[in-house]
Amino acid sequence: MTVTAKRARILLQAGVIVTLSIALLSIAPAAQADSLTDKKNATQTKIDQNKAQTSRDQTALNKAAAALLKTQQDLVTAQADLVDKQQATQDAQAEDTRLAGVAAQAQRTLTTRQTQLQTAQQAVADGEANIEKQRQQTGLVVQMTAQQNTTLLSLSIILSNFDVAQMNNRMQWASTVLDASQNAMDQLLQAQTQLQQAQDKAQLAEQAATDAHTKAQQASQAASAHLVSTQTAAATARQAQTTVTALLDANKKAQATAKAVVQADKAKQTQLKQQLAQIEQQIKDAEEAAKHVDNPPAPAPTPSGSGATPSQAKAIALSLLPNYGFSSSQYSCLVNLWNYESGWRYNALNRSSGAYGIPQSLPASKMASVGSDWRTNATTQIKWGLGYIKSRYGSPCGAWSHEQSHSWY
Repeated sequence: MTVTAKRARILLQAGVIVTLSIALLSIAPAAQADSLTDKKNATQTKIDQNKAQTSRDQTALNKAAAALLKTQQDLVTAQADLVDKQQATQDAQAEDTRLAGVAAQAQRTLTTRQTQLQTAQQAVADGEANIEKQRQQTGLVVQMTAQQNTTLLSLSIILSNFDVAQMNNRMQWASTVLDASQNAMDQLLQAQTQLQQAQDKAQLAEQAATDAHTKAQQASQAASAHLVSTQTAAATARQAQTTVTALLDANKKAQATAKAVVQADKAKQTQLKQQLAQIEQQIKDAEEAAKHVDNPPAPAPTPSGSGATPSQAKAIALSLLPNYGFSSSQYSCLVNLWNYESGWRYNALNRSSGAYGIPQSLPASKMASVGSDWRTNATTQIKWGLGYIKSRYGSPCGAWSHEQSHSWY
């Protein structure tokens, strides 16, 4: 077979491949566009649903924040109340101590009054004994007086029988008897007066002792009741603070949970928006690919690809996609990628970095791993580029996505 025949056969095979690829591409973009539109609509629906859920979760977060604020205010109130109750308890304890002193003083007063009562009662008993004694003495005096009166009655009779000296003695004796009688009566009256005074003192002492005992009991009862009341109030305040503290912890956890949910919603919203942007870009890419179908690239050049034009290079790339496991749906991403990088020119050079060729290899000599003609052969460059994309990004669309995010791939 001559060289010319071989070349014709190769050109025919390349033409068939390009024709089939174009036919597939003419079907794929339309199907891909429909699929992407469905994905876009589904993603937009998810975004709308996520927005609604985020709104609900934000409302729950606001409620949790309001509940937390109220609980914090309640805690401040409970703490202030506890301080008041603790101060009241201290005051009650001080009052209890004071009333205990009052009760002790009342007890001492009661003891004193009881002693005074015993003394007064003894004085009454002594007075009664003294009166009895004075009564007895008075009775004797009265008896003697009565006897002497009899004697005096007969004094006139016997005056004549005594001399003057004897008469004087008799008169003096009579005067002494009368004085003794009067003295006995005075002592009896004095004893009665003292007895009455002793009885009055005893009565007063008994009443004072009763009053002191009553005051002591009242003071003790008041102190006990007041202390129990304030202790109960303090215990209630402590329980209230414990309850509010527990509620505060629960509300903090609820707010933290609500915040986490809202943050997750926002992260999901961001992710969905990114997905939507990618789908929209893929739709644009599919539309761009459809344009290429309407205006298919020129027939493929020689297999060597040496000196290929951008259109010829695109046709070579389309024919090589299956060799790397890529479907024709990846073609639009590859076109966008190398349009951006080199305009599909085999001799494109980035003077600042040194990147070269259609895939903009850096360094350019990497492409020598595929062929020594890497400087001028589009096929060599495209093979190296597709191999690099497969190993690094998995697919041309993966590389194009990275290019869009970072301006390099």
